[in-house]
Amino acid sequence: MSNKKVLSALVRNHPGVLQRVSGLFYRRGYNIETISACATENPKFTRMTIVVVTNDELEMSQIIRQLSKIQDIRRIAILDERKAIYSEMMMVKFKCEPKRRTEFLNLTFRNHMNVVYIGDSTAMVTVSGSPEDLDAILEKFAAYPIVEQTRTGMSAMEASDRPFVEMDDAEFIN
Repeated sequence: MSNKKVLSALVRNHPGVLQRVSGLFYRRGYNIETISACATENPKFTRMTIVVVTNDELEMSQIIRQLSKIQDIRRIAILDERKAIYSEMMMVKFKCEPKRRTEFLNLTFRNHMNVVYIGDSTAMVTVSGSPEDLDAILEKFAAYPIVEQTRTGMSAMEASDRPFVEMDDAEFIN
């Protein structure tokens, strides 16, 4: 992930926030590789994980400054890959003839994948892990042609005992 930076943002959970964040990237010409968002343990807030492609530290600091100006953003941080856990989910439909099904299923089991569909000539699996892990899994399945594939985009959290932000709802009104 040499030229990729992972941002974690805590934002107000209401309509339009994602559009304001993505709109900022569009207007400034910054490149988002992936963006994912989900409500947190406190339904008033959403956590966004944004993967940005840049080698320019000046550009990265500009992105942080611009995002910090968005009123709905409570906190934003760059996650250090040595101190964070990165994960994404992948769903893949492989071509899998019945005569190779046992071999295929054994390979899925060894790679901790969930088989979610088996058809006459295809099999669909889901798996989660780091982006590098998922790429490695696809290499292991090179003997099975990919019919369709989708990935969720990265989610990330700092690997520590403390929460991203200790929230007092009264601090974050409008």
